[in-house]
Amino acid sequence: MPSRKQEPLLRVSFFEVLIGDREIGFAQVSRLTSASDFDTDPDRPVNRFETVILRRALTGSSELFDWRRLIVAGKDDRRDVTIRQFSAAGGTVVNAWRLVGAWPRRWSGPAFDAMSGDIADEELELQFDDLVWLDKKSLPRG
Repeated sequence: MPSRKQEPLLRVSFFEVLIGDREIGFAQVSRLTSASDFDTDPDRPVNRFETVILRRALTGSSELFDWRRLIVAGKDDRRDVTIRQFSAAGGTVVNAWRLVGAWPRRWSGPAFDAMSGDIADEELELQFDDLVWLDKKSLPRG
């Protein structure tokens, strides 16, 4: 009997995030979730995507805040956001997802505490129209 080849386990620490074509470094990306709500009508569930939260160390750049300000000002500035998972540091892309038509629903800056030595961070909560798991054939090779 032939032995089954076991696929390698993938780590969550090797990833990159692109907003449009621009790579922006983030420390954390919340869970990607597609869910169905059967509460309103069991025969016609409401399908939805839960928001995704991107977290990074705060720098002198206001680009994420500026994107949120455009939304607050009434501009429809939706962008595709791509999250790529790598096999290892410097490895190949093994999975990638696209948040289609994403826009910042919430921006949060750091909380301040004179008794703490924590690194200041910022969060961007994204709402989006669709979540697409990109085809492996279309992924870059590294």
